[in-house]
Amino acid sequence: MKVVVRAFAVAGVTALLGLMAAAAPASARVAPQPTVDLQPVAGLAPDGRSIGVQVLASCPERWIVVEAVLTVSQPGASGQASFPLTCLGSMQMFAVAVPSSGAAFQLGEANVSASVVIERGRIVRADDSQVVPVQPTVLVELAETAQLESGGGAVMIDVTVACPAGTTGLASSLVVSQGGRSIGSGTYVPVCDGSRHTFTVRVEATQGMYELGLAQAVTFANIEYQGENFYGIDDDGALDIVS
Repeated sequence: MKVVVRAFAVAGVTALLGLMAAAAPASARVAPQPTVDLQPVAGLAPDGRSIGVQVLASCPERWIVVEAVLTVSQPGASGQASFPLTCLGSMQMFAVAVPSSGAAFQLGEANVSASVVIERGRIVRADDSQVVPVQPTVLVELAETAQLESGGGAVMIDVTVACPAGTTGLASSLVVSQGGRSIGSGTYVPVCDGSRHTFTVRVEATQGMYELGLAQAVTFANIEYQGENFYGIDDDGALDIVS
């Protein structure tokens, strides 16, 4: 809603309007309201046991939250989860994992609804519902240590990846650098079946030589679903290179 504010040049008109507003009955004033706004996309956990949803919500100060709930449903699968809304008078963003109480969720679409109920002498509620696309989520986790190889010419490091069944793993990069003195990269291809898979990646130095001690690592795990690319990312600013 676009709000336009006009300044009146005549002070008398302004004063008259102020008196009218003060005299207006309480029922004519705008009552405080909660708001809830679902974001237009959801993410499927690799194992299908939950769907991640983002929601914006708010409620006026000094009100009490009775309920702040998200519901997700697909044919054969549904679930519900609450989110920790507090009445601060400002918008808050929540990322909520909604677990399935039945069969696993699937890629495709889902019916998502959100409701906020607040109380302060009376009950007020806000609702939103949408049909949203359910996209794959990629989980990726780097090991905390890497093994020094080839006299410092390379390191071996594990990376664990999980991606939903029905998606396809693509060539993914893993970069290890050390204090600006050395850097190198390696590749792996995620296996997408809903389970966690660990890959041992050889990272060969393309500049300088690796040494024992702390290093930095980052990886992008890439997958494809229906012609679109998705990725998960993990980085470790305190990777320990050991012998």
